[in-house]
Amino acid sequence: MIYAVLSDVHGNLPALEAVLQDAASRGAEHFLLLGDYCLSNPWPDECLRRIFALENATVIRGNEENYLENLQGKDQTNWTDGQMQISYWTYRHVSDANRQKLLSLPWQQELCCHGVKLHLAHDSSVFLGGREGACIGPARTALCYQQRPAARRSFQQEANAALMADPAFLAALDRLEDGIYLFGHTHTQWQLTSPDGKKLLMNPGSCGLPLDGVRNTVPYGLIEIRPDGTWNAQSLRIPFDMKAAARAVEESTQFTEANVWSRIIQRELTTSLEHVTFFLRFAEEYAQSIGDPRRPYAVDTWEAAYRAWKHPGLWEALPHTPAGM
Repeated sequence: MIYAVLSDVHGNLPALEAVLQDAASRGAEHFLLLGDYCLSNPWPDECLRRIFALENATVIRGNEENYLENLQGKDQTNWTDGQMQISYWTYRHVSDANRQKLLSLPWQQELCCHGVKLHLAHDSSVFLGGREGACIGPARTALCYQQRPAARRSFQQEANAALMADPAFLAALDRLEDGIYLFGHTHTQWQLTSPDGKKLLMNPGSCGLPLDGVRNTVPYGLIEIRPDGTWNAQSLRIPFDMKAAARAVEESTQFTEANVWSRIIQRELTTSLEHVTFFLRFAEEYAQSIGDPRRPYAVDTWEAAYRAWKHPGLWEALPHTPAGM
């Protein structure tokens, strides 16, 4: 059996189509999708329609689905927060049927193939207790690669070295039963086999919004499980025009109705590095500096914070310097 493993599509239909086509050309028989299918790129409903139309697929939900769930039944006249504009726009551009199907998905799933157990979750914290994010999260990756793009091999080597040097990660790995563990969430692609060869960890990366510094590609994983219970796992990347993806964001109504978020996503698409975390950190200090306690942020504060973040000279006139910037 050949499984294609995808995660974190984030509304990027062209990237999703490219991965599905490439996986099919390599003989994929079953698709494993690990959550976060909407928010950030302008085709949320189209992505859901495509995913739900797959004949052989196991689909679970991720944390981003919570934003749509939390808006259900709410009075849309109160949807006035600047910070939540992307959630409002996405909710309005996902059909009721697709939203209900999305929110009915399980958080985790287990499969068995030729005696091998496959464990699926969106976030590796279920299996590793947060050690992935602590060692190789996207914010750390951005700081590492902000001056130079990453190569796929260099990131994989550095990721494995960081994980294997972490005693808490090794302890978590030792506690897992034998089998294959699949997860996404961090938007960074890596895989690791335990020293005894009986456990495989794989994060296929983000199909729609990769943040591991490897530019102009989209990632996914391919796993073949043989009848004798052995497996072969590949972390794959295919060429993809991220500048075109960024232009497509600008041509959508998402860009006008959730402008700040869309512009930050354009940065992430073209650099393949985390920006949202740093902007949110900046926005918090900016709001504190002007004495605005409202959370989520009002439109004026949200947009003013982005203008200050985009033009550092404006921020330098304020009394605080944002940590980590």
